[in-house]
Amino acid sequence: MEGLEIPNLPQQNAAEGSPAPGGPDMSDPELRNAISSLEQRIENPDKFLATELIRSHLGERAATIIDLLMSLGRLSISEMKAKTSDEWKVRDIKATIVSLLQLRCVKYFDETSFTGKHTIYYYYNPDGPLLMLYSGLIIDMINKRYPAGTNGTDAGEDDVTAAQIVQNVLTFGSISLAEFLENANASSDYNVASLFVKLCDDGFLAPISKLNFTPLDDLWTVLYDKYYAAIPRTSPLSDLRKRVEAKGRAKEEFLNIIENNNDPSKIITTDAATSLRTVHRDVPLTFNLPRFLKSRRGRHLVQLARFRVGAVSAKVYSAALKLTEKRSVDLVHPLTQTGLMQDLEEANAIRDEVTLLEERGANFNAMEIAKHLSPSLNLKDSLVTQKRDSSSKKRAKEEDDDEAIEIPGRKKVKTKDGFVVPNLPSHAQAGAEDEDEDEDEDEEMDMDDEEGVQSADTINMINMHLRLLANSSIPFLKETRPGVYHVPYTTLMPIVRSSIYDYIIASTLGQSAMRIRRCIIANSLVSEKVINSVALMREKDIRSTIASLIKYNVAEIQEVPRTMDRSAARAVFLFRSKESLSYSSMKQNLEWNIANLLFKKEKLKDENATLLTKANREDVKGNEAALLLSSELNQLKMVNDRELTTYTRLTRVLSLWELFKFYI
Repeated sequence: MEGLEIPNLPQQNAAEGSPAPGGPDMSDPELRNAISSLEQRIENPDKFLATELIRSHLGERAATIIDLLMSLGRLSISEMKAKTSDEWKVRDIKATIVSLLQLRCVKYFDETSFTGKHTIYYYYNPDGPLLMLYSGLIIDMINKRYPAGTNGTDAGEDDVTAAQIVQNVLTFGSISLAEFLENANASSDYNVASLFVKLCDDGFLAPISKLNFTPLDDLWTVLYDKYYAAIPRTSPLSDLRKRVEAKGRAKEEFLNIIENNNDPSKIITTDAATSLRTVHRDVPLTFNLPRFLKSRRGRHLVQLARFRVGAVSAKVYSAALKLTEKRSVDLVHPLTQTGLMQDLEEANAIRDEVTLLEERGANFNAMEIAKHLSPSLNLKDSLVTQKRDSSSKKRAKEEDDDEAIEIPGRKKVKTKDGFVVPNLPSHAQAGAEDEDEDEDEDEEMDMDDEEGVQSADTINMINMHLRLLANSSIPFLKETRPGVYHVPYTTLMPIVRSSIYDYIIASTLGQSAMRIRRCIIANSLVSEKVINSVALMREKDIRSTIASLIKYNVAEIQEVPRTMDRSAARAVFLFRSKESLSYSSMKQNLEWNIANLLFKKEKLKDENATLLTKANREDVKGNEAALLLSSELNQLKMVNDRELTTYTRLTRVLSLWELFKFYI
């Protein structure tokens, strides 16, 4: 795991300002502020990542406001003014809030107090920083799915691509078709409108509304209070029954509001002049982040299927995932953001509802997949079948020889029992000749239907691959009914997360650490003696490995007293693994690494700001070899190489982090 770092807090003495033995002099205020900043970054990696993203895109003032919102929760403008520097004016705060709202980094809610006073509170919105973090991957994915020339024109003539549309949406937060056509140099408005329609049909673009800027927990509270207050006070129902009834009605309306918000039929219409499908010109559209995360989820599943089942089956699985990607369940259910997950019954009910939606929502069969497979994919001989036993072949051949009767030229032949087969009557012989002619015609028709036979063979091979995926030790597919399958995401994603976690442990702490972790998970609560007998390792190696596992929250120690006085001398120490804690610790660790990579990249740019400013001048671009010194060229090459390495590491760590961030 190159590039993966584990943050450690700096050691400090109890007395402030006194240097540690052999350590730096803490009396320096600049050094003390740097160490304090490092401690704050380690303490809350989520805030560290968000502030670094906002700082690199919107500046220091916006990063300060995001820091306040994440630290203190919701704040009004006056409260922000009181928490910030005296140099900040209310006008400056409002201007910064507008930019944060435009890029979906902030949500707001208008609250009315008991006295009738309206106060607008602002909340931190994680969608904006995530769009900034994934912007490069989003554009790359859109470019691969909608390459230039998808509108039926040549690649050179199609001057506007889907990637350019999405890039403008990410840059401005939202954009309408009319605004894009006004600023874009498009040769055909129809081509641009058709790209908008495709992106909206596939769910990547969605209309922006007030729901995108409203906190879901506040929306849930408003709906619940409305239905609870609607129940008459004279009702004979108990308070518990009233709450259950209000919760049920609020759930129904809450889910309807969210479902209708992303409905593409509201923005897609028919142009009266051309009778072609288009989008409403003045409706602002934004990028649908949950839709993109579905494609990332499918990518992880395809990689696991390639590793566990095979390359050809993984390609069939990839086609099935792309076919059902739009209709599949979201990574995060909306009701999980309302506080209902604190109730165990509600959490189980939400999980059962998601499982039911998986079974009913995105079903597919082999014929549907055959239409979406790549023509270059050859399924012939892609599966190894077991050969028939030689004895059964010999027996079948003997039976065929006994029953075979040859009738060349209408000669009399004898069967095995000596019975002579008589000739057919004249009228029957004529009918037989006609049948022979019909058979010749049927052979010609069979030659014409060869493509249909190949298609049937392809569907048969796809069915075999689907059954292989469904019957694997990891249930990549589940058969809803004969020949119809669906993807059980609720069962699959914990397996993917656990396998990736094992990979990280094995690559950082060694194979023995992964073996001990699996032993602890399989036995729930184990002693060192059990690990020694199951994992087949020496006691010295087990103790050192377990110490590393405990250090990084992979395993825990539980003390079990053996006497009434709970004496530690006679206690037994057992080991267990709490996966939720382990995954949370790994998520924070990977999150800190992502933020630290961004921090180092920006620091590198600041250290070489003069050189980069000179290299980006219009008169220097393209003439660097003639206008820059050799030392400047070497320094510029070093900066570019380090930035490229940072982006490579960032992409790798990001693909690991999202498994522990979203797939819970």
